[in-house]
Parts: sequence; C-alpha cells; structure tokens
Amino acid sequence: MSGLLKMPRMGETMEEGKIVAWLVEPGAPFKRGDALLEVETDKTVVEFPALGDGTLIKPLIQIGEMVDVGTPIAEIDIGEGPDWTDDGRPLEKELSTTLTSASNNPNVEASASDSAQVHGQLRATPAARRLAKKYGADLLSIEGSGRRGRVEKADVEAAVSSGPKNVGLGLEFGYGLAWSEMGQKNDAPVLFIHGFAADNTAWVGIQSQLARSGCYTVSVDLPGHGAATKDINHYSDLRQGLQKVLDHCFGSRPVHVVAHSMGAIAALQLADGRTFASLTLLAPAGLGRRINTKFLDALSAPQSVEQVKVALEKLTSGANGLSDQAVKKIYKDLVKGRLAKLADTLVGASGQAVDIRDSLKRVAEEIPVSIIIGDRDEILDGSEMLDVSPMIAVHHFSKAGHMPHWEALGEVQMILQRKIKV
Repeated sequence: MSGLLKMPRMGETMEEGKIVAWLVEPGAPFKRGDALLEVETDKTVVEFPALGDGTLIKPLIQIGEMVDVGTPIAEIDIGEGPDWTDDGRPLEKELSTTLTSASNNPNVEASASDSAQVHGQLRATPAARRLAKKYGADLLSIEGSGRRGRVEKADVEAAVSSGPKNVGLGLEFGYGLAWSEMGQKNDAPVLFIHGFAADNTAWVGIQSQLARSGCYTVSVDLPGHGAATKDINHYSDLRQGLQKVLDHCFGSRPVHVVAHSMGAIAALQLADGRTFASLTLLAPAGLGRRINTKFLDALSAPQSVEQVKVALEKLTSGANGLSDQAVKKIYKDLVKGRLAKLADTLVGASGQAVDIRDSLKRVAEEIPVSIIIGDRDEILDGSEMLDVSPMIAVHHFSKAGHMPHWEALGEVQMILQRKIKV
C-alpha cells in the first residue's frame, strides 16, 4: 500500500519549507526514526525522520524547491502497516514527539561515528553521490562538512573545483592559458575544449573517467575564460595559444579532440594546421543560425546572480546540479565583463555569425568525426546540426539538453572510448 508523504509543519510559525536533500534513495527501504530528507525552514535546516517503516517510491519535489506545509512531497510504500502518512493522523504532534525524543536521547549521537563513515558505510547525501558520480570524484577522499561528517553536495563541488591545474605563462608559451591534466603521459591523448562562459572544470566528470580507462587528458581554459590570463575580443582568436599548449602537453602526437558548443569553433580553427586523431563535437556552435541570445547576454554582461541562475538552468533538460554557492561564484567571475566583446562577435543580424560547416566537412574526409546532440537543447537548435556531411556520425540524446556530457555521461563516455579504442 502506498501513501503520500506531505511537508510537515516543523515549528509553530512554519508555513513553507525548502527540500535541501533527500537522504534515502528511491527504492530504498527505511525504518521508523530514519532521516528521510533535510528541510530548510526560515530558521534552520532540520532532518525529517520517518514516522513509520516504509520504502521511498519516488520524490515528488525537486531539491531546492520551496513547498507549502501539507503539500505532497514523496510517494511512500508503507506496506501492510498503519498509514503514518495519512492526513487524519496527528502528524505534527507525532513529528514533534519524534524530534524531541531524538534530541533528548543521549544514545542517538553516541551510536553514530563522527566521521563520514558509519558502520562501514559512507555518509553522503544523494545529491553529493550523484555529483561525485557525474564528476568521477572519490567520496572517500572528500571531507564532509555536514552533520556527523556527512559529505554534502557543496563538499563535492569544492573538491572538484580545487583539482590540479597548470597555468601556462604568456612569456613561456606565448599565451596565458590554463589547463587541467589527468592520466598518464604515454596514454591515448585527448584534448577537451569547453564552451562559452565555461572553463576546464566543465569536463571533470568525463575527463576523469577517460583518464581511468587509459587516456592522457588535457582540459584547457580558453582565452578570456577561467584561469586564462589573456582576454580576446573576437571568436577568430579562440585558438590563440592552443597550438602551443598541445605541443607542450602532447608533442607531435595526433590528438583526439572533444569540444563543446563554442569550443567547436576553436577546434576547427586548431584543425587548420594540426593533425587530429579524431574529432567529437557536443552541441556545436556554427552549424545553424538560431541561438539563444538572452543566454549569451546573461552570461556576458550579467546584472544579478538570479539572472545567471536562470540562464544556467537552460543548459540541461533537468536540474543542472549547480548549487546556489556555485552560481554565486560563476556570477562573480562573469560580472567582470571579460566575455562581453567576444559574445558580440558570435551573433550577427540573422543569428549565429560563425559557420563551421565547410571546415567540418573537410576534416571529416580525413579523420573520424562525430556530433552529439541533445534534442532538448535550449541554447542552440539541434535540428540545424543535422545537415552535415554523411561522413559524420550523429548521435541523438532525446532527453538531454545543451550539456550531453553532464546529462548522459556514461553514454558519451562509451562513444568516446569506442572512437579512441581504450
């Protein structure tokens, strides 16, 4: 038998609450007293304990969503026992008793370890686990900041963003670029090139996965982005310094190049004079006219954190996994205005100002080329990317948006591994 768990009133003045984290995975059983989720009220963040045994069938509310008291938030399989989710039960009184009993019981804290591992199991929120899987991060190596050492989503974000980064100095390499290296130098060489307003950390998940499977991977910060010290005013300058970075990291070896969105423009510029082993473009710019100019405006000259948040939400068909803290950091970087002039050159009177179609056709006659499209892309029009050379393999992801390597990491990894043959 199933029931609907509703947002409880966790204080006399509480009228609404925000779902911060689900602490039980869908399909997982739980016992009375187990923490099911974390709720943020106007005063604090509180763990909501189960008032009976059951199994979480599915959450009905997205993480971060504000919900009125009494709103159904999850579907629960309560088995054959009493329906502790029923409206007729004194839920508020029982919840208050449960919370008070737990806080007054000296054995509650004593039964749990102060580390992130309890009874041999890692303590991490589902959001942290999903993000760690997405980025290929090792949860055991991340220090948790949550209650009793639980690893939170923000802890994973901090660990990912603090990864090793080598910065090329302008005097030494001819251009101030930054990049992240993963894998062994002698393994199959792979270069990742990010899109507009991103940096090398956008590739952390797929980069770490390929490094583990036998690739030497380099993810670069383009001019004007991330830790790169040089700014540019026109898309034609995107490749500046890239050749020197490739020579420094890979020598003369042909490299497998993976580029996203605007990064496709840089990749095709780089192909003019550099031999690739293969080329994979994800949601590439330059293969159509339509473009979400509001997205470009919001990220090139943002007026508020909220404007950036709304723009970033369009990157994926579902939740993009970025916390409020991460969005604020992105806003702090973008508000400097480094990308404003570059953005102006990407758009013309009739849409996209760049056309890579002919260059891509020539490259496809020499090496394997693939395009990966998310059919729910809100930034570019995937249907315009279909009119390409028949020599190019096109992969569709029906439920992905502009970031297939975030939304379908496993499948994108398989496509790349088959091409690289690792």
